[in-house]
This record gives sequence, C-alpha cells and structure tokens, in this order.
Amino acid sequence: MEQQQDLEYRGSHDAMIHGLARTAIEEYIEEGETPCPNCNNPTLLRNESNAKCTECAQEFVYVDGGALRFL
Repeated sequence: MEQQQDLEYRGSHDAMIHGLARTAIEEYIEEGETPCPNCNNPTLLRNESNAKCTECAQEFVYVDGGALRFL
C-alpha cells in the first residue's frame, strides 16, 4: 500500500509526510487517566481539540489549559 501511495504522489515528500501526520492527529486516542465529567468513567477518547466518552456518548471540547467543556 505504501508503494502505491508513493507512486501516486508526485509532490514533495515533506508535504506528503505532513499530510499523513495530520490525518493521524485527527484520529481519536484513549485518554486513559482523565474521567468523563458526565459519567465519571475513565472512558474518554480524544484528538487534538475534542473528546468523547465511549460510555455515555457525551462530547467535549478542550479549552484554555486543557479544561473540558460540554458540547
């Protein structure tokens, strides 16, 4: 698959790597330590600016200093 992407891409490899990294940042990862402010279970998934609870389905946004705000 990587070879196929490389053959299709004709621009700068730095730009390609940046694009792939940007895609990875948008994916949600497990937060682990922080409990959900809504249900108090440690089941948050987060990306660069948002979080969502897999238990109660509440969504949040990160604001100044990493505080969670309900959406």
